[in-house]
Amino acid sequence: MQRTAAGTEWGDLLSAVAEQLKVPLTIIARQAEWEGLSVEPEAASRTAATIQTQADAALQLVDSYLLGLELLRHQTQLPLEPVSVSSMLVDTAHTLTRFAQQYGIDVEVRVGGRYEPVMAHAGGLRAALLSLGFGLVETYAAQESRHRRQLMLATHRTSQGIVTGVYGAGDIVNAEQWRTASGLLGRAPQPLTGLTTGTGAGLFVADTIFRGMESRLRVGA
Repeated sequence: MQRTAAGTEWGDLLSAVAEQLKVPLTIIARQAEWEGLSVEPEAASRTAATIQTQADAALQLVDSYLLGLELLRHQTQLPLEPVSVSSMLVDTAHTLTRFAQQYGIDVEVRVGGRYEPVMAHAGGLRAALLSLGFGLVETYAAQESRHRRQLMLATHRTSQGIVTGVYGAGDIVNAEQWRTASGLLGRAPQPLTGLTTGTGAGLFVADTIFRGMESRLRVGA
């Protein structure tokens, strides 16, 4: 049986997600073990919060992967509808903040004006932004930074239209690193070599979903 390009990408994405899930599951296992050894209420409460946040992030990654998988399987585009980008960014930041704070990273929202709704798939856009945010948090956390550890969900207008993205102080992942990682997807356990303790699967899942909305994940300043 000949393997199609979509089938290859599907398998590559599955491999990256499976490897990535080891990270939150390991954290959950260790935190649960620590809670069993601790008798302090405050420590138990912090452990429970960590477990819940990591489990939520893992479940979100799986949900986003399944959406991306559906797009790859059928080679279809998501139905588009008018979506308020500013509202979507606020909602995404609220969910992402609990996860980012466990790594000592702040999350902020910056909207450079009042914009009309954009044509997107609301569920797909949220899934893509969350996957992108989760992936960048883990990548950012694995690096030493002289800058304030902060991710910003932002939108602004350009000559080509409204641009929305997740940004950090300094280079978290640059264009060359992203091209290299994309080429290593499915061929290396950690495509973003040296940049993260996981696989960066959230970034690849986000890219798949963005393509399903006739867009692309681009690395920029």
